[in-house]
Amino acid sequence: MNTSFMKSLFAGIIDQDTIFPYPEISRDDKENLDLILQAWHEFANDNVDPVQIDKDEKIPESVLDGLKELGFFGLSIPEKYGGGSLSKTMYCRIFEDLCVTDASIGVSFGAHASIGAIGIIEYGTDKIKEKYLPKMATGEYVAAFALTEPGAGSDAAGIKTRAVLNEAKSHFILNGSKIWISNGGISDIWTVFAKTDVVIDGVTKEKITAFAVEAGWEGCSHGPSEHKLGIRGSNTTTLSFDNVQVPVENMLGQLGKGFKVAMEILNSGRLGLAAGNVGGCKELIRLSIEFAKNRKQFGCAIADFEIIQDKISAMIAEAYAAESMVYLTAGLADRGNVDFSLESAISKVFASESLWHAANETMQIAGGQGYSREYPYERILRDSRINLIFEGTNEVLRVFVALAGMQEPGEYLKKIGKALRQPIKGLGLLTEFAVSHVKDKVKKDTLKKIHATLKKEADYFNTYAAELQNYVEKVLMKYGKNIIHQEFILQRLANMAIQLYGIAAVLSRVNAMLDKDMNVERDVPTMQLFCDKAWRTIRREARQIDTNMDDTRRSISKTAYDLEKFPFDIFDVAVEKNVS
Repeated sequence: MNTSFMKSLFAGIIDQDTIFPYPEISRDDKENLDLILQAWHEFANDNVDPVQIDKDEKIPESVLDGLKELGFFGLSIPEKYGGGSLSKTMYCRIFEDLCVTDASIGVSFGAHASIGAIGIIEYGTDKIKEKYLPKMATGEYVAAFALTEPGAGSDAAGIKTRAVLNEAKSHFILNGSKIWISNGGISDIWTVFAKTDVVIDGVTKEKITAFAVEAGWEGCSHGPSEHKLGIRGSNTTTLSFDNVQVPVENMLGQLGKGFKVAMEILNSGRLGLAAGNVGGCKELIRLSIEFAKNRKQFGCAIADFEIIQDKISAMIAEAYAAESMVYLTAGLADRGNVDFSLESAISKVFASESLWHAANETMQIAGGQGYSREYPYERILRDSRINLIFEGTNEVLRVFVALAGMQEPGEYLKKIGKALRQPIKGLGLLTEFAVSHVKDKVKKDTLKKIHATLKKEADYFNTYAAELQNYVEKVLMKYGKNIIHQEFILQRLANMAIQLYGIAAVLSRVNAMLDKDMNVERDVPTMQLFCDKAWRTIRREARQIDTNMDDTRRSISKTAYDLEKFPFDIFDVAVEKNVS
């Protein structure tokens, strides 16, 4: 079984060897990365106008052609098929800069190079790879990922699109539709997910299967590009399938295993998205500082006001943590044989919310100028909002983080419950459970070999990692399988896990720097500021698992649902008082 730092943490195990030392890229990779970024910056400075892209709601063909000529469309594709075989770490760093230049370009590029290509790279047969990947590497074929449907957004299992095997068993007949597909109208190859009939133990069941579908096939069509709040330059359309004949060899992965394919693709896509958000945070911090140093109020620059310093320092601390989480996770992905599904989801949630916070704060710092279309602030704010929805809403991802994290402890407690009903047969397991709890009372698992400079923050991590395990066990024993319906609690556990991963990531990063005798004069205060806020957030969330106003929340919501409106009118109250 592949190791997972966060899944182990939910079970009370601090798998320090998985995340220490902090990953780094080789000198050769760094040199290649610098060359790629330099080529992009030179091209973008001369050819990319984000204001015009936003206004026209379209990325110019010349820009897309430039990306192809630079070899960007093949960066994530194996060298064997004409691509760059870039590591996940290098891809993420390049994606950062693409998103800083223009978010629409980042979305279009990511839809191709990340979620569009991975299904074929990882799950296509050799024949399918040979057929499509060389064309995708040059940009002759642009890719898209087609999962979302009118009735199935984050609920991927609820899709209605169907693929039925014909009598000759040579083709699947595909019917259905997809919505909100990035690159939908400009792409040539789609990774499409559809329900198929699968026989399991003699019973026919509907299971999702993934397919590589060519946009030019008869029966394939797309709608017009959507008019959106932000990322206006990216092409977003519906897709329709009317009796499309998909060759059996175009199946990606095994029949009925498409949900796993989709989740694996999204694990990787979320990490790339998080990296783009980190780039956005950095750019917003730069814009905020530039404005604050030049804007004079009451005889001095607003940068001198502590309330502005509070905003900027918080933005920097969040961006530092987000960057640490993204590149720690990218390192795990590059290592292989590591389950980084929770870490990727956590990185996406934290980075997207950090970007949204930074966009809001930057607009506030800019004041009236922030609201004007003459300046970049409002465009960046609009572009940033989608990230909280993309590739799984942050609400759904929080539920995923909590439930996936609790799966292993839940299975263990289920076995304990069975052993209690059959104490003779389960004596060994009950003894193990009792001994582990005695040990827990004496000593919890902790981070080890941490530099003294980081002791305070490491102690916070140790304390609240133990708290997470305690509460996981507590709520599982209380609710059992019904925990899936306790979303107030799941959200709190997820928030605890998100902040703990942030603390672990910054500790690993700074600890590695200290090991190399690097200058950490700027890193340590930033790490401390983030950790201080993080452990306070964890403590608040933990306290509210037991003592909360959840019943009040349910009651207020129900009242509003019944009335289908805001349930109060102050003037009605005033009239009733006068009448009485």
